[in-house]
Amino acid sequence: MTLLPGTDFLETERLILRRMTEDDLAFLIAIHADPDVARYIGSGNPRTPAETEQWLADVLHGYVHASLGPLLVTRKADGKRLGRSGLSDGVLEADPQPGHLRRMWFFRTHVPEGVAFEKQPELGYTFARENWGQGYASEAARAVWTYAQEHLAHPAIMSVIYADNVASRSVALKFGVRYADDVDMNGRVYQRFLWPVSAPL
Repeated sequence: MTLLPGTDFLETERLILRRMTEDDLAFLIAIHADPDVARYIGSGNPRTPAETEQWLADVLHGYVHASLGPLLVTRKADGKRLGRSGLSDGVLEADPQPGHLRRMWFFRTHVPEGVAFEKQPELGYTFARENWGQGYASEAARAVWTYAQEHLAHPAIMSVIYADNVASRSVALKFGVRYADDVDMNGRVYQRFLWPVSAPL
């Protein structure tokens, strides 16, 4: 999610959420290369440094051209990088072929030429494995959702979650999301959930 002009970061009791910069690349390379993290995102395979470098370039491009993109989550107490969360540039296939799942992409620039699509921001959260189980994902997601409700005008927001990712689904369900359908992303099936018009704050 790109913050509105004049807003540099989101703040919670324990966290700061800010726009990513190129200085965050080494941290992002590390979490994307961890098999335990990677199995729940994208293709399910650890990303190479070059793949993460391209991903970060896409994020920075999205800040400018789509007004969307995940934020870097740091711990307020010591500035430690913990993970990422925000509204990403989610894109859904407008007219899926009969008998096939609707396809979904991150970054509208990745949609194949000639494919009609619908834009729907995706509220996601990915944290380094050492930071799991401490409530950071819920705290960050709440900050993002609260900000979106108060300051942004998206008619619908989704989360796409790999079926085996029980912890991630549990976080989303705290906010009253409802299952919408299954989508095909990178050749894998993900569950798509829609966030309610108003979520518990």
